[in-house]
Amino acid sequence: MNKFYVLVLIIASLLTTTGRAGELASSFKQAAALGDAQEKDPATWVYQRRDLTPYYEQKYWPVLQSCLKSTDHPDTSPFSFVVVIGKDGRVMRLYIDHETTVYTCVRQTLQKDEFPHPPVSPYYWHVEMSFAK
Repeated sequence: MNKFYVLVLIIASLLTTTGRAGELASSFKQAAALGDAQEKDPATWVYQRRDLTPYYEQKYWPVLQSCLKSTDHPDTSPFSFVVVIGKDGRVMRLYIDHETTVYTCVRQTLQKDEFPHPPVSPYYWHVEMSFAK
């Protein structure tokens, strides 16, 4: 009986996870709009300014520099992406408006990262990147 109970719990957990993943934005445009709205929300504004942005700047500035140097001809055209962060800080999904060599390089780190735990989940963080010549 215990094995059956454990199996039911595992299946229920998988179904719940799948259901949550299905609730995520269906496009970059929708994810960006959700991120922009969360940025204006007072409940999440403090998290983004106090925790998320400083973490991103400290960790990703060296990653971006490395990506720019390691690519023969880096595509430095502006691009935007959205990181969807779960309650445990792990990346649930990434959205991009268009692929660039820089984003392709940074994505490898983004996918494995654990960000500061957000006050709401899923947390949509819309990042716009541009490079000065």
